[in-house]
Order: sequence, then structure tokens, then C-alpha cells
Amino acid sequence: MAKTDEKTLALIGEVKKRKEEIAKLEKPQWKTNCTFSFSGFREPVNIHVEADIRKLIDIAGFLIAREQAYIEAAKQLQVESPPFEWTGFSVKDWLEDIKTRIDKLQIQSKKKKLETLENRLNKIVSPELRAQMELDAIAAELG
Repeated sequence: MAKTDEKTLALIGEVKKRKEEIAKLEKPQWKTNCTFSFSGFREPVNIHVEADIRKLIDIAGFLIAREQAYIEAAKQLQVESPPFEWTGFSVKDWLEDIKTRIDKLQIQSKKKKLETLENRLNKIVSPELRAQMELDAIAAELG
């Protein structure tokens, strides 16, 4: 197999891996109830549908600051405290859900970029490699 074919196969594998990651993002496993509220917002924010990335970052910043203040207060008071939670969920869980939502918002641009890369890769696949890929696909279907 030519060196170019090896590199092309590796890149095709990387595109496939990233497509699978995107597929997982389209059906996330949420850690919280995704309803965030505090006095800075008039109404609770539903993370499932929030499209303003700046607002999601504000929420994450608020939670991080509150957790740090809580830990520092416990240290200053010289008391052992339970882990910090916001409305019954850990900051880690909130941050994971916020990151998941941001990733979901960026899926479309990621999909388009991967499609473009895939098309470019398909243009440079040698006839020999294309035949090998087709044989591998047929073998997988029969296997």
C-alpha cells in the first residue's frame, strides 16, 4: 500500500471517529435537571434549549465562583463542609451539562466541516485503495 493510501486511510478513520462522537452528542445523557435559576436571571434557564453561549458561560462562571467561595468560607470558618451543590447537583454535573449543550450548538458546523473533509479525502483515494475499502465493506457485511 502506498504511503499516501496509508495516510488517507488514517484520515478517513479519524473522520469516522469524529462522526461517531457527534452522533453521541445528539443524544446526550444529562446529569442535572437542566433548569438553572438564580437571582441574576428573571426566569429559570432551561439548558436543554438555551442557545446563547454567553449565557451558558455566565452560568458556568457563576457556579465556579460560588463553589470557590463556599470552599474558602468553610476554610475560614475551620469547618468541614459537605460538597457544594446548586439545586441538588454538583458543579461538575452542571458544567458537564453546559459543555454538552455548547457542543450540541456547535454540531452543525462540525458536521459541515467533517463532510467537506470527507469529500476531499474521497477525491484523493487511489483506485486500489477504493477497491480495498469496498472489499472490506463487503467482507464486513458478510461477516
